[in-house]
Amino acid sequence: MITYHSIGYHGLFVALGALALLRLLPTGSRAHRLLARALLAALIVTAALVGLSY
Repeated sequence: MITYHSIGYHGLFVALGALALLRLLPTGSRAHRLLARALLAALIVTAALVGLSY
């Protein structure tokens, strides 16, 4: 069964991969900016989901 708590943990594992990819992309590139914004939004959603699970 998928719970909010498990979605939060899976989101954090994906965030680690995104952080690794951010380190590889050039700083000024469009892909870097897009991934950085998507990662920030994903972390906010993950924090909200984990917070709602308690």
